[in-house]
Amino acid sequence: MSRSQQNDDDVNSALFDARNEYYIGNFMGSINFVLPEQGTAGAELLSYMYLSYLAIDSGRIIASDIKENNTTPLLALRLVHEAFEQPSRTEELLEKLTDKVASDEDETNIWHIATAIVYCYDGQFENALKILHGSNNLESMALSVQCLLRLQRVDLAKQLVAKMQEISDDATLTQLAQAWVALAQGTEQMQDAFHIYQEFCEKFKPTPALLNGQAVVHLGLERYEEAEAVLRESLTKKHNDYDTLINMMVLSHLTGKSTETITRYWEQLRQFYPKSDFVIDLDKKSAEFDRLCLEYEPSSEQLLAV
Repeated sequence: MSRSQQNDDDVNSALFDARNEYYIGNFMGSINFVLPEQGTAGAELLSYMYLSYLAIDSGRIIASDIKENNTTPLLALRLVHEAFEQPSRTEELLEKLTDKVASDEDETNIWHIATAIVYCYDGQFENALKILHGSNNLESMALSVQCLLRLQRVDLAKQLVAKMQEISDDATLTQLAQAWVALAQGTEQMQDAFHIYQEFCEKFKPTPALLNGQAVVHLGLERYEEAEAVLRESLTKKHNDYDTLINMMVLSHLTGKSTETITRYWEQLRQFYPKSDFVIDLDKKSAEFDRLCLEYEPSSEQLLAV
């Protein structure tokens, strides 16, 4: 085997491993597969390292590594980071991203994925679907499945998963997409999702993403002890994991835990994820509840009359 052939094989192996670790939520694992190749790696391999940095809130590394004058598709990930950090610029950044998608060939698919990510971050799932529409790339299709589920279109998500199965039934993303749809369908299909998450935990390693998938199945099937066990394991992987804290709140409520216990998880969410959809939405509901209580609170005159 020639040295160039060996180098190509090493890069392909690193790409497969980095991509797979990113898919199952082992972001540091993905980064560690890319770092040894960083000096010679192409944009596609490097993209999984930078996407992983975004996932663990280390986007400042992207701003440091990828300059504004970067001529590779990695520039798209800098724009994603800027959108996360400066929501007021989202419209401006989306214009740059969509212009690039429309004008250039995107052989690595990085521009399309980046643009769809920003649309999703801004809650524009229909526009994300337009960017991803028609692609036979499994990443684009998997992201489309997530968008359809957010839009409550489980029927269309099922159809798209069937197309993914035709392309590669055994692919990690195809299996995960099957699990997402199974969870969305409810109790009758949930056990199918559990088997997928369990298989990946055994095949690779448990990650908060995989463990939370199992926990949702347990919660849906009222297996609360099992749910608590996997959620506590998830907290050992990442003590402030967003999904785990939310699911621990749900579990605590369902099992009648004390208000103090639920509040503790809530305060952690507010501390670590103050700008998240869940926190913002719950704060709005809480404020609305307080307003209604004040509106219907008996006046002092009414109390005296009683």
